[in-house]
Amino acid sequence: MGKDVRQRGGRDGEERRGSRVSEPVPSPSLRRAEVFRKLSGAIAEIVTSLGYECVNAAPVTEDGRVVLRVMIDSLGGINLGDCEKVSRAIERFLDSDAAGEGRYYLEVSSPGVERPLFTPVDYERFRGREARIKTHEPVEGRRIHVGFIRASDGASVTLETERGAEIIAFETVARASLVFRGLEPQKPEKKRGPQKI
Repeated sequence: MGKDVRQRGGRDGEERRGSRVSEPVPSPSLRRAEVFRKLSGAIAEIVTSLGYECVNAAPVTEDGRVVLRVMIDSLGGINLGDCEKVSRAIERFLDSDAAGEGRYYLEVSSPGVERPLFTPVDYERFRGREARIKTHEPVEGRRIHVGFIRASDGASVTLETERGAEIIAFETVARASLVFRGLEPQKPEKKRGPQKI
């Protein structure tokens, strides 16, 4: 699993002149959301053009700084060289006028074996695989759900759990990922004494 983290700076903010008072001005949060949406879309296109899958490209705020977190994948897996290659391409974009204003930290990594699930397409793609879903609010009396993905549509996913089928609406999902089995610690076998014949 590779990861490349770098600080990148866009252009400094320029004063906007000539705006009429009568024109509606979007709130700072709406403008920021629109900028991030465009950035994420452009970054996804860059990753795809390099021959990788863009698992996710989204800004997050950590310790008062904006981190552009990009997850990439490929059939052969991802190593540090792949992350560096994608980082350089995204850096060129962030340094260009097309990226607009802003200062960001760039983080490019692989999704790992417990790959996060973000969209309905992800759930459909990994149908039959085991997943762990955390919901914002309790569903069926709990917020953590572990089971096999049986079906999904644009509104919900159906997990087959040890308690039966559970339907979870996507709007309630806080975080989700595949489950990797194989490295769990095993209970030591009990030693048996001599058996009587």
